[in-house]
Amino acid sequence: MSMGRYGSRVSVMRIYAVANQKGGVGKTTSTINLGRALSELGRRVLLVDFDPQGHLTEAIGAPAAPAEGANLARALLGQWSGELGDLLHKVSDNLFVLCTSDDMFLLEPQMYARTGREQLLSRFLDALTDVFDDVVIDCPPSLGAINDSALVATRRRTTGGHSEVTGKIIIPVGAEDSSIRALRLLLRQVRTLCEALNIELNIAGLLVNLYDARRGKVATTTLEAFKNHPLGVVEVIHDRAKVRDSWRERTPLMDYAPDSENAEAFRNLARRLAVNEIPGTTAGATTAVTA
Repeated sequence: MSMGRYGSRVSVMRIYAVANQKGGVGKTTSTINLGRALSELGRRVLLVDFDPQGHLTEAIGAPAAPAEGANLARALLGQWSGELGDLLHKVSDNLFVLCTSDDMFLLEPQMYARTGREQLLSRFLDALTDVFDDVVIDCPPSLGAINDSALVATRRRTTGGHSEVTGKIIIPVGAEDSSIRALRLLLRQVRTLCEALNIELNIAGLLVNLYDARRGKVATTTLEAFKNHPLGVVEVIHDRAKVRDSWRERTPLMDYAPDSENAEAFRNLARRLAVNEIPGTTAGATTAVTA
Protein backbone atom coordinates (compact mmCIF):
# COMPACT_ATOMS: atom_id res chain seq x y z
CA MET A 1 0.00 0.00 0.00
CA SER A 2 1.45 3.34 -1.04
CA MET A 3 1.35 6.31 1.34
CA GLY A 4 0.90 8.68 -1.58
CA ARG A 5 0.71 12.27 -0.33
CA TYR A 6 0.34 11.10 3.29
CA GLY A 7 4.08 11.19 3.88
CA SER A 8 6.32 10.82 6.92
CA ARG A 9 5.00 12.29 10.15
CA VAL A 10 5.56 10.51 13.45
CA SER A 11 7.73 7.77 14.94
CA VAL A 12 5.32 6.72 17.72
CA MET A 13 1.71 5.80 17.03
CA ARG A 14 -0.89 5.03 19.68
CA ILE A 15 -3.77 2.66 19.00
CA TYR A 16 -6.92 2.56 21.11
CA ALA A 17 -9.44 -0.26 20.75
CA VAL A 18 -12.86 0.80 22.03
CA ALA A 19 -14.24 -2.63 22.82
CA ASN A 20 -17.15 -4.37 24.49
CA GLN A 21 -19.10 -7.24 22.98
CA LYS A 22 -22.27 -5.80 24.53
CA GLY A 23 -24.24 -3.52 22.24
CA GLY A 24 -25.70 -0.19 23.27
CA VAL A 25 -22.90 0.87 25.60
CA GLY A 26 -21.68 3.80 23.49
CA LYS A 27 -18.70 2.32 21.64
CA THR A 28 -19.25 4.31 18.46
CA THR A 29 -20.09 7.57 20.24
CA SER A 30 -16.97 7.16 22.36
CA THR A 31 -14.77 6.38 19.35
CA ILE A 32 -15.92 9.42 17.40
CA ASN A 33 -15.70 11.89 20.25
CA LEU A 34 -12.41 10.63 21.64
CA GLY A 35 -10.93 10.82 18.16
CA ARG A 36 -12.27 14.32 17.62
CA ALA A 37 -10.93 15.44 21.00
CA LEU A 38 -7.49 14.05 20.19
CA SER A 39 -7.54 15.89 16.86
CA GLU A 40 -8.30 19.14 18.70
CA LEU A 41 -4.92 18.72 20.39
CA GLY A 42 -3.26 18.94 16.99
CA ARG A 43 -2.78 15.19 16.74
CA ARG A 44 -3.39 13.44 13.43
CA VAL A 45 -6.10 10.86 14.11
CA LEU A 46 -7.53 7.89 12.22
CA LEU A 47 -10.89 6.39 13.16
CA VAL A 48 -11.37 2.77 12.07
CA ASP A 49 -14.90 1.49 11.56
CA PHE A 50 -14.18 -2.16 12.30
CA ASP A 51 -17.82 -3.07 12.85
CA PRO A 52 -19.51 -4.59 9.77
CA GLN A 53 -22.74 -2.83 10.80
CA GLY A 54 -21.03 0.47 10.00
CA HIS A 55 -22.47 2.67 12.73
CA LEU A 56 -19.38 4.89 12.83
CA THR A 57 -19.39 5.44 9.08
CA GLU A 58 -23.05 6.42 9.24
CA ALA A 59 -22.68 8.58 12.35
CA ILE A 60 -19.83 10.59 10.88
CA GLY A 61 -21.84 11.21 7.70
CA ALA A 62 -19.37 9.39 5.47
CA PRO A 63 -20.20 7.17 2.49
CA ALA A 64 -19.52 3.46 2.86
CA ALA A 65 -16.48 2.20 0.97
CA PRO A 66 -17.29 0.40 -2.29
CA ALA A 67 -17.76 -3.35 -2.14
CA GLU A 68 -15.13 -5.23 -4.15
CA GLY A 69 -13.21 -1.97 -4.49
CA ALA A 70 -10.81 0.05 -2.33
CA ASN A 71 -11.87 -0.91 1.18
CA LEU A 72 -10.36 -2.04 4.46
CA ALA A 73 -11.59 -5.63 4.32
CA ARG A 74 -9.93 -6.29 0.96
CA ALA A 75 -6.75 -4.47 2.04
CA LEU A 76 -6.47 -6.68 5.14
CA LEU A 77 -6.83 -9.83 3.05
CA GLY A 78 -4.27 -8.69 0.49
CA GLN A 79 -6.91 -8.42 -2.23
CA TRP A 80 -6.31 -4.72 -2.82
CA SER A 81 -3.25 -2.49 -2.95
CA GLY A 82 -3.11 1.16 -3.80
CA GLU A 83 -2.71 4.56 -2.18
CA LEU A 84 -3.80 5.16 1.39
CA GLY A 85 -5.87 8.14 0.30
CA ASP A 86 -8.18 5.82 -1.64
CA LEU A 87 -9.28 4.26 1.65
CA LEU A 88 -9.72 7.41 3.74
CA HIS A 89 -12.60 9.81 4.29
CA LYS A 90 -11.44 13.20 5.54
CA VAL A 91 -13.54 14.69 8.35
CA SER A 92 -11.25 17.63 9.15
CA ASP A 93 -7.60 18.56 8.74
CA ASN A 94 -6.48 16.16 11.48
CA LEU A 95 -9.30 13.60 11.50
CA PHE A 96 -9.79 10.77 9.00
CA VAL A 97 -12.01 7.69 8.84
CA LEU A 98 -11.50 4.22 7.43
CA CYS A 99 -15.10 3.49 6.51
CA THR A 100 -16.83 0.15 6.53
CA SER A 101 -18.09 -1.67 3.44
CA ASP A 102 -20.34 -4.62 2.65
CA ASP A 103 -17.17 -6.68 2.31
CA MET A 104 -16.71 -6.38 6.09
CA PHE A 105 -19.56 -8.86 6.53
CA LEU A 106 -17.46 -11.41 4.64
CA LEU A 107 -14.20 -10.62 6.43
CA GLU A 108 -14.56 -12.71 9.57
CA PRO A 109 -15.20 -16.12 7.92
CA GLN A 110 -12.23 -15.47 5.62
CA MET A 111 -10.07 -14.56 8.63
CA TYR A 112 -10.79 -17.93 10.27
CA ALA A 113 -9.30 -19.65 7.24
CA ARG A 114 -5.96 -17.85 7.71
CA THR A 115 -3.08 -18.44 10.05
CA GLY A 116 -1.99 -15.35 11.97
CA ARG A 117 -5.45 -13.84 11.60
CA GLU A 118 -5.05 -11.99 14.91
CA GLN A 119 -2.23 -9.95 13.33
CA LEU A 120 -4.08 -8.78 10.20
CA LEU A 121 -5.07 -5.34 11.49
CA SER A 122 -1.71 -4.90 13.24
CA ARG A 123 0.21 -5.40 10.01
CA PHE A 124 -2.04 -2.97 8.17
CA LEU A 125 -1.73 -0.26 10.83
CA ASP A 126 2.03 -0.74 11.20
CA ALA A 127 2.38 0.73 7.71
CA LEU A 128 0.76 3.95 8.96
CA THR A 129 3.13 4.79 11.82
CA ASP A 130 4.61 7.69 9.86
CA VAL A 131 1.17 9.08 9.05
CA PHE A 132 -0.97 9.14 12.21
CA ASP A 133 -0.39 9.96 15.85
CA ASP A 134 -3.45 8.07 17.05
CA VAL A 135 -5.75 5.34 15.77
CA VAL A 136 -9.11 4.77 17.48
CA ILE A 137 -10.90 1.53 16.56
CA ASP A 138 -14.65 1.08 16.86
CA CYS A 139 -14.91 -2.65 17.60
CA PRO A 140 -17.92 -4.83 16.77
CA PRO A 141 -20.30 -6.13 19.47
CA SER A 142 -18.91 -9.66 19.29
CA LEU A 143 -16.11 -11.90 20.57
CA GLY A 144 -14.95 -13.13 17.15
CA ALA A 145 -11.84 -12.87 15.01
CA ILE A 146 -12.45 -9.23 14.04
CA ASN A 147 -12.54 -8.21 17.69
CA ASP A 148 -9.45 -10.30 18.42
CA SER A 149 -7.54 -8.54 15.65
CA ALA A 150 -8.50 -5.12 17.03
CA LEU A 151 -7.44 -5.98 20.57
CA VAL A 152 -4.11 -7.44 19.44
CA ALA A 153 -3.41 -4.30 17.38
CA THR A 154 -3.02 -2.34 20.64
CA ARG A 155 0.00 -4.32 21.83
CA ARG A 156 3.33 -2.54 22.20
CA ARG A 157 5.81 -3.24 19.41
CA THR A 158 8.53 -1.77 17.20
CA THR A 159 8.09 -1.64 13.44
CA GLY A 160 10.53 -1.02 10.65
CA GLY A 161 13.49 0.16 12.66
CA HIS A 162 12.63 3.43 14.41
CA SER A 163 8.84 3.44 14.55
CA GLU A 164 7.05 2.39 17.72
CA VAL A 165 3.44 1.37 18.27
CA THR A 166 1.78 1.35 21.65
CA GLY A 167 -1.84 1.26 22.67
CA LYS A 168 -4.61 0.60 25.13
CA ILE A 169 -8.01 -1.05 25.29
CA ILE A 170 -10.82 1.27 26.40
CA ILE A 171 -13.93 -0.50 27.65
CA PRO A 172 -17.21 1.46 27.43
CA VAL A 173 -19.80 0.25 29.91
CA GLY A 174 -23.32 1.26 30.82
CA ALA A 175 -24.36 1.94 34.40
CA GLU A 176 -26.39 -1.27 34.54
CA ASP A 177 -25.99 -4.81 35.85
CA SER A 178 -25.74 -6.40 32.40
CA SER A 179 -22.56 -4.41 31.70
CA ILE A 180 -20.87 -6.11 34.64
CA ARG A 181 -21.60 -9.54 33.17
CA ALA A 182 -20.39 -8.44 29.72
CA LEU A 183 -17.17 -7.10 31.24
CA ARG A 184 -16.35 -10.54 32.64
CA LEU A 185 -16.66 -12.08 29.17
CA LEU A 186 -14.45 -9.44 27.56
CA LEU A 187 -11.73 -9.84 30.18
CA ARG A 188 -11.84 -13.60 29.64
CA GLN A 189 -11.30 -12.97 25.92
CA VAL A 190 -8.34 -10.69 26.64
CA ARG A 191 -6.80 -13.31 28.93
CA THR A 192 -7.28 -16.06 26.33
CA LEU A 193 -5.63 -13.94 23.62
CA CYS A 194 -2.67 -13.10 25.83
CA GLU A 195 -2.15 -16.75 26.75
CA ALA A 196 -2.53 -18.03 23.18
CA LEU A 197 -0.20 -15.45 21.61
CA ASN A 198 2.10 -14.92 24.61
CA ILE A 199 1.58 -11.15 24.53
CA GLU A 200 0.67 -8.40 26.96
CA LEU A 201 -2.20 -5.97 26.40
CA ASN A 202 -2.88 -2.78 28.32
CA ILE A 203 -6.38 -1.87 29.45
CA ALA A 204 -6.79 1.86 30.07
CA GLY A 205 -9.92 1.34 32.13
CA LEU A 206 -13.69 1.65 32.03
CA LEU A 207 -15.49 4.48 30.26
CA VAL A 208 -18.92 4.77 31.87
CA ASN A 209 -21.52 5.92 29.35
CA LEU A 210 -25.14 7.05 29.61
CA TYR A 211 -24.91 7.66 33.34
CA ASP A 212 -27.97 9.26 34.94
CA ALA A 213 -28.25 9.30 38.72
CA ARG A 214 -31.98 9.91 38.37
CA ARG A 215 -32.36 6.28 37.33
CA GLY A 216 -31.90 5.40 40.95
CA LYS A 217 -30.04 2.75 42.85
CA VAL A 218 -29.14 0.53 39.90
CA ALA A 219 -27.24 3.35 38.18
CA THR A 220 -25.52 4.71 41.29
CA THR A 221 -24.51 1.35 42.75
CA THR A 222 -23.23 0.12 39.38
CA LEU A 223 -21.12 3.26 38.98
CA GLU A 224 -19.64 2.70 42.44
CA ALA A 225 -18.91 -0.92 41.54
CA PHE A 226 -17.05 0.22 38.43
CA LYS A 227 -15.09 2.83 40.40
CA ASN A 228 -14.00 0.10 42.80
CA HIS A 229 -13.11 -2.31 39.98
CA PRO A 230 -9.37 -3.09 39.58
CA LEU A 231 -9.43 -1.47 36.12
CA GLY A 232 -10.87 1.80 37.42
CA VAL A 233 -12.99 4.40 35.64
CA VAL A 234 -11.23 6.72 33.19
CA GLU A 235 -14.23 9.01 32.62
CA VAL A 236 -17.98 9.25 33.14
CA ILE A 237 -20.20 10.40 30.26
CA HIS A 238 -23.64 11.51 31.35
CA ASP A 239 -26.87 10.72 29.54
CA ARG A 240 -27.70 14.07 27.96
CA ALA A 241 -29.92 15.11 25.06
CA LYS A 242 -27.01 16.87 23.33
CA VAL A 243 -25.19 13.57 22.91
CA ARG A 244 -28.20 12.06 21.16
CA ASP A 245 -28.78 15.22 19.13
CA SER A 246 -25.18 15.30 17.90
CA TRP A 247 -25.57 11.68 16.77
CA ARG A 248 -28.69 12.55 14.78
CA GLU A 249 -26.89 15.51 13.22
CA ARG A 250 -23.92 13.29 12.34
CA THR A 251 -21.61 15.73 14.07
CA PRO A 252 -19.04 15.08 16.82
CA LEU A 253 -20.10 16.46 20.18
CA MET A 254 -17.07 18.78 20.28
CA ASP A 255 -18.47 20.57 17.22
CA TYR A 256 -22.18 20.29 18.01
CA ALA A 257 -22.03 21.32 21.68
CA PRO A 258 -18.42 22.36 22.34
CA ASP A 259 -19.11 23.77 25.81
CA SER A 260 -21.14 20.82 27.10
CA GLU A 261 -19.97 18.82 30.11
CA ASN A 262 -19.62 15.67 28.04
CA ALA A 263 -17.50 17.42 25.41
CA GLU A 264 -15.20 18.51 28.22
CA ALA A 265 -15.17 14.97 29.59
CA PHE A 266 -13.95 13.61 26.25
CA ARG A 267 -11.36 16.39 26.03
CA ASN A 268 -10.12 15.51 29.50
CA LEU A 269 -9.79 11.86 28.54
CA ALA A 270 -7.96 12.79 25.33
CA ARG A 271 -5.53 15.06 27.19
CA ARG A 272 -4.73 12.37 29.73
CA LEU A 273 -4.14 9.78 27.02
CA ALA A 274 -2.02 12.17 24.96
CA VAL A 275 0.42 12.77 27.82
CA ASN A 276 0.32 9.11 28.88
CA GLU A 277 -1.25 10.01 32.22
CA ILE A 278 -3.35 6.83 32.30
CA PRO A 279 -1.00 3.92 33.05
CA GLY A 280 -3.73 1.33 32.65
CA THR A 281 -3.61 -2.29 33.75
CA THR A 282 -1.44 -4.87 32.04
CA ALA A 283 -3.01 -8.18 31.08
CA GLY A 284 -0.76 -11.01 30.00
CA ALA A 285 -0.30 -14.75 30.02
CA THR A 286 0.75 -14.61 33.68
CA THR A 287 -0.99 -11.37 34.72
CA ALA A 288 -4.70 -11.96 34.25
CA VAL A 289 -7.23 -9.24 35.03
CA THR A 290 -10.47 -10.49 36.54
CA ALA A 291 -13.85 -8.83 36.87
